[in-house]
Amino acid sequence: MATVYCFTSTGNSLNAANKIAEAIGGKVLPMKGATVCEDDVIGFVFPNYFWGLPRMVARFAENIRIVNKNAYVFAVITCGGPALNMSGPLKKILERENIHLSYGVTLRTVTNYLPGYEAKDSEALREKVANRIALIAKAVANRETNRISTMTFPNKQIYKHYPGEGCDKEFSVAASCNGCAVCRKVCPSDNIYMEAHKPVFRHKCEHCLACLHNCPAAAIDWKNKTQGKERYRNANVSLDDLITFNNRF
Repeated sequence: MATVYCFTSTGNSLNAANKIAEAIGGKVLPMKGATVCEDDVIGFVFPNYFWGLPRMVARFAENIRIVNKNAYVFAVITCGGPALNMSGPLKKILERENIHLSYGVTLRTVTNYLPGYEAKDSEALREKVANRIALIAKAVANRETNRISTMTFPNKQIYKHYPGEGCDKEFSVAASCNGCAVCRKVCPSDNIYMEAHKPVFRHKCEHCLACLHNCPAAAIDWKNKTQGKERYRNANVSLDDLITFNNRF
């Protein structure tokens, strides 16, 4: 049996997790709560945040109980730009429970961190991503292994810039908000509730920007860095797919 655990906000990681799971006959589950897994193939698919782990991914890895200590464990980290030693922090957490991370790779996808960049999607890039996912899926199916480096000094320095859980205080909601509550439904960390048909943030933010990217009215911005920039969602993942996945338990 195989399970692929995924953290996603715009669908890049979910798209990869779905295709890898299909290739190995596994299922895809969100990274939520304390989990016991008895499978012999276990995957972690998630985005790179400031050359490190999203907080939810770190908490999940710390709380998961992998029964089979000889399980084949792999990690696929999606990223929009150059990123080094992305599997290292996960490897370190798993080693505390005597779990070996056998295989870890990065998957270059669309850059979607709007506070710093424009999201530039294209058919050519989608084809490259699809080909890369197919190669990764084949490697996982064959239980390939590779050398995984630990988190380096540059990783630690860049990770210091990862905004804290209270970074949602910097979100603004424009008058164009129609109270549809998509932001609440798509948030992977249940960080949003609605009050008077407007989103209110609970200050346990992952800084994943799912609310910002998926708002149908583009009414949510962060600081003064995202105004006017085109929002993004993976072409193979619908809004309903994201909402359904991020609300699974």
